[in-house]
Amino acid sequence: METITKKTVSIEYDGKKHVLPDDVTVGMFLAQIGLPEDTPVRMQTTREGFVIIPQTGKN
Repeated sequence: METITKKTVSIEYDGKKHVLPDDVTVGMFLAQIGLPEDTPVRMQTTREGFVIIPQTGKN
């Protein structure tokens, strides 16, 4: 018998971790945290998921 496991992905932004549901896009996540959906971002992998860094003119 197989065991099905569900993996969770978390994104850290501004020091807070957010667990993402399976059907969310990066654009949808950006909107949830108050950024425009078309914000350019850099994502760095971590052991738990990702750190998301919005790219602005000064980065």
